[in-house]
Amino acid sequence: MSKLNKKIPTKISPDILDTIGKSFKFNHGKGISEWLKNSLDNYLRLYESGQETLQGNWPVVINLINTKNQKIGPNLAVIDFGGTTLQNINEFLLYWGYTKAATLGGKSKVVNLTGAHGNGGKFYMREMWRDGARFLTWREGLATSLIVDKSLEDYTGEWELQDCKMSWKNALNFALNTEENLQGTDWIINYLDTHNKQLISEIEQNGRGFSIVVGRKAVQIHPSNDVVRGGKWNSQSLVDSIRSANQARRPLRELSISLFIDGNLKLERLSTEGVPLDSEWEELKINVPDSAIKDIAFKSKSGFYGNLVIKKSSQQLTGRYKKSNILIVNDVNKNPIGFYSISELPLMSYSSLQNFIFGELTLNFPNLDKLISNDREKLINSPTTKSLIEWVAKEIWNLINSYEEKQKKEKKKEELNIAEKLNDALNNHAKRFLKELESRIMVDFIDDPFGGGKGDVGKGTTTKGDGTIRDDTPRDFGSGGEGGKGGTKEINGTLKRKRKLKFPRVLLSELHEDPSKSDGTSKHLTNRHPPIHQDDIDKQYNVWWINTNHPYSQQVLLKSGAESIPFKQYHLFLFVQVIQVESLRILQRRQSELGLDIVENHLSDITNKFLAELPVDLVNTLIA
Repeated sequence: MSKLNKKIPTKISPDILDTIGKSFKFNHGKGISEWLKNSLDNYLRLYESGQETLQGNWPVVINLINTKNQKIGPNLAVIDFGGTTLQNINEFLLYWGYTKAATLGGKSKVVNLTGAHGNGGKFYMREMWRDGARFLTWREGLATSLIVDKSLEDYTGEWELQDCKMSWKNALNFALNTEENLQGTDWIINYLDTHNKQLISEIEQNGRGFSIVVGRKAVQIHPSNDVVRGGKWNSQSLVDSIRSANQARRPLRELSISLFIDGNLKLERLSTEGVPLDSEWEELKINVPDSAIKDIAFKSKSGFYGNLVIKKSSQQLTGRYKKSNILIVNDVNKNPIGFYSISELPLMSYSSLQNFIFGELTLNFPNLDKLISNDREKLINSPTTKSLIEWVAKEIWNLINSYEEKQKKEKKKEELNIAEKLNDALNNHAKRFLKELESRIMVDFIDDPFGGGKGDVGKGTTTKGDGTIRDDTPRDFGSGGEGGKGGTKEINGTLKRKRKLKFPRVLLSELHEDPSKSDGTSKHLTNRHPPIHQDDIDKQYNVWWINTNHPYSQQVLLKSGAESIPFKQYHLFLFVQVIQVESLRILQRRQSELGLDIVENHLSDITNKFLAELPVDLVNTLIA
């Protein structure tokens, strides 16, 4: 009997699209970034083939369409002026998971394309629009249009047009028809007529095409704080989301993206918001060492594996800059392939300075694609991935340490010791004041028997181990939460448990011991941190920090000294700020919803009482 040697074709159920689609975890900013990447790649391919006249800054238009006639889900249109063919759509756009789609099956030799797995843009079309998403392209008088819609079971979607002869204006009208609340075409034609007549001229002469992706009825991900609010966009939040999206970095840099809202031009060019650099911090650039590459498959004969660049911002990367506090991982063409927030790196310890750090790790070694995940959020787990991340964390921590040591040498220890006496007196007054305030606010307060907020940090029953054990029975732990089984081996206690203070205490950075640290060192704040500071760790120990490295504090200490009236008044002012915040926290325990008028009246009243009740001897110290 002879062997058949007959190949078995691969069969894949359409159900796999639902499985993969869930893993993308799309938000609209990230999804739009995928569409922008597709536009950039198309321009790059056209430029390579001599069909694109512009050498860069290729135009793309985004229109956010708020809908009055539909309460669920606004619409969106993204337009580029490249265009493609029905053949390319059939062979590549509709081919799920085809890693060569960006290169048109390997025919394009552009080395710096952004495309990878051939999934991102299509899955955004499929997963995030209630009525599906339209892709229409027009080139040389022929229009092709299709809908990607997951509601069509067992199908990717449906064709609307295939190589249909029509004018470019009719193709625009088809894609942006008013019947579907898609705004019509007057806005885009008027914009091109006033801002870029050359594009219109090339389109009319069949020298240029265009592609339009239309999202219909955007899915709202979160019930609140989402970029979608009913039938409208939260425009600023969406723009911020696009700017912070990892995959938008190259499109924002290389495309000229104009943003419209309901057909009205709002941003001539959408770009990344630059992070302000610290002029006193030198950028660090280090080559990736051979020792960080643990897998033989990634070893390079050249011995070069890429480099790490670490930078420091001149201000904390919080608020609108929060998403810049990251490590971006790029391939050799500067395409992002992963990112990690600085806080999730395995740093040796916590430092306030880490909120100022950001960097880029550019990798260049064989088989790098094996580490690139489908959504390009994180590198795929491997010994090399773990080693690289640990190496980056070590280099960042070394740099943070060197910077902190430099600032520690510059501190004014003598003046801080003088300021400590006044600080103790103000703390004593603040404690008495808050204790009385709590008694007044919380009088007759009854805890809800059916639930409550977060409790205090757990406390042990003793402050120091006595190093004894009886009858070989397990030692009990403290009462702060459930613990595991006690040990049976006697070990002498060496450290006192640091308890959370009932009332807050204000400490001086660079002088007082940081209760969160076991080495007895103080809190280090930079000259970019605010004058009075409390982070999440400080809240656990109920302490606030006066930033003695703040420029104003340093200048007053240097020119006038800690005993001067300007510094004493500044010292008192910071205590007033703490009292205001802490009093609001006490009030919120009693009254969770605080209106603006209540807050304003409360702050005015609290400030007045705190100053009026200052002891006479403390007042004399402050004005002497």
